[in-house]
Amino acid sequence: MIRVAVVGLGLIGRERLIALERLRARGRPVEVCAMYDPDPARVQDSLQWTTAQPTSDLRALIAKEPDWFVVATPHDTAVGIVPELLATGAKVLMEKPMGRGLREAEALVGKSRPDQLWVGLNYRFFAGITALLADVASGAFGTPVAVNAVVGHGGAPGMERSWKLSPVHAGGGALIDPGIHLLDLALLIAGEPLRATGGTSWQGFWNTGIEEECHLLLTGNRLTVVSLEISIVRWRSTFRVEVHGDEGYGIVEGRGRSYGPQTYRRGKRWGWQGGASQAASEERVLETSGDDVFERELDSLLALTDDNWAAPSRAADALRGMRLLEDCRTLLGLPCP
Repeated sequence: MIRVAVVGLGLIGRERLIALERLRARGRPVEVCAMYDPDPARVQDSLQWTTAQPTSDLRALIAKEPDWFVVATPHDTAVGIVPELLATGAKVLMEKPMGRGLREAEALVGKSRPDQLWVGLNYRFFAGITALLADVASGAFGTPVAVNAVVGHGGAPGMERSWKLSPVHAGGGALIDPGIHLLDLALLIAGEPLRATGGTSWQGFWNTGIEEECHLLLTGNRLTVVSLEISIVRWRSTFRVEVHGDEGYGIVEGRGRSYGPQTYRRGKRWGWQGGASQAASEERVLETSGDDVFERELDSLLALTDDNWAAPSRAADALRGMRLLEDCRTLLGLPCP
């Protein structure tokens, strides 16, 4: 039995808790042995999802001696908590990003053993993205020509008061969160290091001192065109990833909830020759609600199943993403914590 303790019971901590309990209900050998959050209201709310007992503080949580810790706290809090948990010898999954900047990421890696620290870059585990990555790896689109990706958060009134829009607590704005997800996917698709070659950013709606809209151009030695749009001022939540090759393409749209169901379509070069139109010739590979993304990631991370999910993010993978983030920040003239 794999014993897991959850630190932080906000939005993502609750998602992690529910995913773990769902895995247990499906017969996976996992249990939530303890949970901790300094907010009593969050603790009380979490009791409807689990029979795990809350602890009074972090030391009491550590005393439960779990095999894994899941850390889902604000970015600045996580970088203080994770080293203490790594020192116990247990494995740690920390929610993205791995620190607020490259220096914090490197320090975290320096305090961990190989395969001890993992990072929750869960976009890899959306079913459409997993299928797209598999098609790229198999050469289904021929030689990759370009990657285009967009993620835009709809936001809500009052969001400017949240820690996620604080340059101190979050370490930045749209580029780090949710942008680190697109940087991670771009690196996976490219299969090589990428560098920032162009872009621009904008701020001025939320006015908290963070970037709110970023457009980036990245390039590598083989994949020379990567275009990313990252925004927290789109109002209509948007997610789209396109990979175009010289023989075909794949398009993923949506990621569940306010973003709409996720679909994955494949198309062949000049597919219109065998159909009424190019769009009509495309293969609809799948459609999913995306609600199982945390289950899929934890299933793979904890090695509970042989299902062919994507590979979870090791600390070394996340560090490559943080280096690319630093490169992008430098190019855009943004602060590098």
